[in-house]
Amino acid sequence: MSSKSTVPVPKKFVFKEPTKQLRRGKACLNCRFHKIKCDGVKPVCGSCTRLPREEECEYASASSRTKELEQRVTRLKARVQELESPEVTGSGLQLADPHFAVNERVSTLSVPSSRAQSISDHSSSSSRSSFDPLLGSPEPSISIINMLLDNFLPFGSQFGFFLHLERFKSAALMNAPFGDDSRPSPALLNAVYLWGAHLSPVDALQSNETIFLNRALQHISVELPNALNSAQIMHTIQAEVLISTYFFRKNQLLEAEFHLNGAVSLSQSAGLHQIRSDRVFSSPVVKILMETEAFLPPAQDVIEEGERINGFWAVYCLQRLVSITVGNPSYCFGGLDNPFRDIDTPWPCEYEFGLYNDGAFGRSTIEQFTHGQSPIFEPVFDLSSYTKAVVLLHHVIRLAHKLNRGLNSEDAYAAFTNDCIFFESLLTRFHSSLPSLDIDNSFYGFSGPTRDSLVVTHVLIWCAYMQVQKIYSSCGVPDALERCIGTAQNIIHTLADANHLHLNPIVGTLCAMACSTIGDELVRTETVTQWDLETLGNQIDTSVLRQGLEAGIATMALLAMDSPVMKYQMDKLQNAYPFI
Repeated sequence: MSSKSTVPVPKKFVFKEPTKQLRRGKACLNCRFHKIKCDGVKPVCGSCTRLPREEECEYASASSRTKELEQRVTRLKARVQELESPEVTGSGLQLADPHFAVNERVSTLSVPSSRAQSISDHSSSSSRSSFDPLLGSPEPSISIINMLLDNFLPFGSQFGFFLHLERFKSAALMNAPFGDDSRPSPALLNAVYLWGAHLSPVDALQSNETIFLNRALQHISVELPNALNSAQIMHTIQAEVLISTYFFRKNQLLEAEFHLNGAVSLSQSAGLHQIRSDRVFSSPVVKILMETEAFLPPAQDVIEEGERINGFWAVYCLQRLVSITVGNPSYCFGGLDNPFRDIDTPWPCEYEFGLYNDGAFGRSTIEQFTHGQSPIFEPVFDLSSYTKAVVLLHHVIRLAHKLNRGLNSEDAYAAFTNDCIFFESLLTRFHSSLPSLDIDNSFYGFSGPTRDSLVVTHVLIWCAYMQVQKIYSSCGVPDALERCIGTAQNIIHTLADANHLHLNPIVGTLCAMACSTIGDELVRTETVTQWDLETLGNQIDTSVLRQGLEAGIATMALLAMDSPVMKYQMDKLQNAYPFI
């Protein structure tokens, strides 16, 4: 007797060695596919118990290989649909690339080509309602790519897209393999496809949103530490910005900050904050640090240099807006506020027109602007206007936080007052330089600033001005409260009339800021006594405040229809002011 039979095994684990006939006729589908021995134990065979697989252990009643394949393909397609739509099926699992896995498995089976086509047609007809543009390829077909690009590129500037549109589109549609150096990087392409699917009005394309997200995350994790040449670095930064903005819009702020941190770190290590700097470094240590970081070779042309300049400011603006949304604008994030890393890069502009050919150099770009040393021409509106509006809002909110933390001396209070007066004047002059919102749409070009960006720029400046008036009102400045509430009402009215602003995730924060200003004043007015009202004066009728807050929440509800971050902001408002 062999030693194997003498081993004392508990009865419940004893199984009989299957015969060859049993393995041929009774093996599970997993074992048949992998061509391994199967003991035929049901409901789960020994092989599937020892080596758990994604597919469940399943037996076919018929012995027809073709029928088994058809059943397997149908089952896998149903599983793919379930994993792609966990909100419908109740499954919490995610699948990075199910379609490619299914196709790869089917393609390896040794069946006649005509029969394989029949199986493919059968699986396609069984899931016609879930159109699959990714089957059999690491990226969609050229026609689907065109659709995704058309969905995304017209709104790309709202999500931080800074690359040259025509160059990017030509490279994306180039007849070259996926991952070829002549095309955008895989992470960037999938990030763009992700936004194209997200913005698509076609449900079948939207259903692939999770696949593009998983692919973008997989590729960015590889590309971020391995970006070496100029194209790889810029494509990785662009992909990180798009992924971060996507998570921002989805109200996944931790994930947004994580990918934003990658974009900030890579842009600074590439020296994008020191483009065209005329700085002379007095410290050898700092000089060596800056020289080792700025490893990008000189730009090949004005467009490539413009992409680098605009790329840095896209990262900068996104970081400031995310910090405002999470409520911590004074947080030093990713070294942007490091005193040894002053920003000398010139303001962004439309590089197609050769505006960077003047050979100009810069130093302390933001400091010069916020100290009134940069000229403000009027009227002017270009790509720098939005960036400057973000800078001004961030600085004013930091002033408000400084007041909330308290001022310890008369000198500190005097300096704070001077800062408020200066920024109010700067905001007024800058806003007067912007074109009116009533300007003809023919003013805007597809590749330059859009009307949506002009509206957001106006709203950013109004929010900053509203914050200054709110500070004045708390300090007892006459008429400041009326200006503050009037500006908040103007913000709400403007956002309610906009068409595509719901796409930009910062719009929810700006609208919530205006609503909170009105709501806080309404709460304060309704809680003070009549004597306090007569003593304090300078009050606004509660009916006006209530109407303004109701209009603001109605606007938020409109904006939040397809934006989780705006839905989150609206829920916070409704919880803060349940009486509305």
